[in-house]
Order: sequence, then structure tokens, then C-alpha cells
Amino acid sequence: MWNRAADTSRPRLIDRPVSEAVPNDPDSDFDDPPEALPPKKRAKKQQAAGPRKYVPKAVPCIGACGWKNLDRTILEVRDAKPNGFVVLCLLSESLEHHTAVQNSGCDSQFVAQTRDGRPFRLHPDEDELDEDEFMGLFAGGPYDRAYPGVCDAIITWLKADERYTVLVVDPSERGMNFARLAASVAATKWAFETKARTVVLPKPTDAKWQAALKRCERGRSWAEVRELARDWFVSL
Repeated sequence: MWNRAADTSRPRLIDRPVSEAVPNDPDSDFDDPPEALPPKKRAKKQQAAGPRKYVPKAVPCIGACGWKNLDRTILEVRDAKPNGFVVLCLLSESLEHHTAVQNSGCDSQFVAQTRDGRPFRLHPDEDELDEDEFMGLFAGGPYDRAYPGVCDAIITWLKADERYTVLVVDPSERGMNFARLAASVAATKWAFETKARTVVLPKPTDAKWQAALKRCERGRSWAEVRELARDWFVSL
């Protein structure tokens, strides 16, 4: 036997199914370039067109302050109620001559009176009220008569015109106790008379006067509120 040379003139055909074909190894030189991903966009906060509209601070129809923050309190009222009027309820007749009151630019003012008809004469460093001063916030005159008190004087202005705002001012710097106490008493009666929601005001900082207001909150009528106030004071 002798060796035959292979015939390479024609390609050799192999009869095999395509499924048995071995795929070629991938070649990175022939890969398509990857598509560039779009950059992530940050969510933008929606901004209103134009400058932000200024909204003045809402103020109640009854307020409280001392001589030091009187000017600022009045400015807040003027800002919230440009067509309104400011009336000062003074818990000391000496405040009529105080520079802060004289330069306040208020539209009107009056000195509150005690139950027996005397003008209030509280001092800047005072921390107590006598019975006539305390009960005068609720009513005037004999207990069996219930003449108008400080709260009624305040409400009279509110009933005259809805544009009125009454600020109770005591001789302390910021009116944290007696001014707030008197304003809260007036707001309580105002809620009884108007059948409206109670005007929310800051409470006195002294726990004693906070307790007085809390006792009065039990009253279902203004007559009951007066009785509760007197019982509380007598029990001290």
C-alpha cells in the first residue's frame, strides 16, 4: 500500500446538523459601541412664578402686651389689618403718661376700672391682685348686680366695629401675666356672647393665674364663670 495525497482542490463538505455547530468566540473588535445612557436628572422643586407673596401674621381681635413690646404689637396689628383701629386697655392709670403709650399711635385708649370703680394702679413689679382688681376683670359693682367689668369695656369696642382690635397693656415690660389674664377673661366672655370659637390667646406665665383661668373654664354660662372666679379667689 502506498500513501495517497489528500485532494485539497475542493472543500470537504461535512454533513452535520447546524445545531451541532460550535459558535465562534466573541471578538470585542467587532462589537457595536454601547449606547450612551442619558444623564440622571434631579427632580426640581416646583417654584411659583415670580416673588413669593407676603402674608401678614394673623392677629386676634384681643391681644396683650407690656410697654416694651407695645410698639411691635401695634405694628403687627396694622400689618394684618391695614384698615383697622387699635384701642388700648390700660391696667394702670400711670401708663397714660408713659412714653411708649404716648408714642404708640393708637386710635383710642382707656384705663380699666376695678370692681369698686377705682382705676387700676398696678406697678411694674407687682405680682398680686386684690379681690376688687381680680373680680373687676369679670364684672363691676356688688356681687348680686354684676355691672360691666373690664371684659365688658373691651367687648364694647369689639361690638362697635369688627375692625377694632383691643390690646390690654399692663405696666410690666411684656405683659406676661396681668395683661394676658385680662385679655383671656375678655376672650372667654366674647365667646359666650358671639357663640363663636374661643379666641386662643397666650396664657399667663404664672401658674397661679393659669389655675384661675382653668377653674373658670368649667363655667357653662358667664354667671357660672363669675361664681367660679370668686370661689377660686376666696379659697386662696
